[in-house]
Amino acid sequence: MNCKNCKNPVSQNFCGHCGQKSNVKRINLPSFLEELSESILQVNKGFFYTVKMLFINPGDSIKAFLNGKRKPHFKPIVYTLTLSTVYYILSKLLDGNTWMNSFIESFSNGVKSSGVDDKLLYLFTWLSGNFAYATLISIPIFSLASYLLFIKYKYNYLEHIVINAYIIGQQAILYSLFLFITPFINNPFIESLPFFVCIGYNFWVYWQIFNTGNRLLNVLRTAMVYCLNFILFIIMSFILAFVIIILIKITKTV
Repeated sequence: MNCKNCKNPVSQNFCGHCGQKSNVKRINLPSFLEELSESILQVNKGFFYTVKMLFINPGDSIKAFLNGKRKPHFKPIVYTLTLSTVYYILSKLLDGNTWMNSFIESFSNGVKSSGVDDKLLYLFTWLSGNFAYATLISIPIFSLASYLLFIKYKYNYLEHIVINAYIIGQQAILYSLFLFITPFINNPFIESLPFFVCIGYNFWVYWQIFNTGNRLLNVLRTAMVYCLNFILFIIMSFILAFVIIILIKITKTV
């Protein structure tokens, strides 16, 4: 058997050349939970390698991770959580506003103007003040949309979570860089540029990962991922808000 990371022959539990586990399998629920626990408990030295590769050749880098080349990569969920936290801290230090806060505030204002019960705003207020958790919540929703629209490519749902976790983590770097630029330029186009750059990055990664079949149709699928994600976000938000209202009523009656 050859190591999936360095291709050297391996006969034991770990590769003698690079140190990666020899029994690396396709990502499923048990392996996903194992990767998550290991990334929380260990400091992976592949952080800057991952940052570099996700800028240079993101599609091939992510596919290499999915195919078993795990040793040099920083784990996806912790990668996203780390960079999202850095982005959130920078936005506070530089008196900026995160993209998610802007979206949630706009959405909340729309809910207020529609005359919906104020209790429904509790969820959006919480999301606005807890960026890292809001980011983690957004990943499975966005991944469900990408999984449904790119289902023909045979990546399972958890593999889509890995794909989108890396993308969102890298987008956090891009948003962080723009935090240092936009305050000094009073131009509506420049202020909206980070949003379009980060969406463009997502299109680029999907273009590299889903690189077979009708390429123009895949571009359309990528655009539809955002539309479906928005619909799913609204549905999930109202379901969670309804659950919160029920819980509040139950606690009041106890």
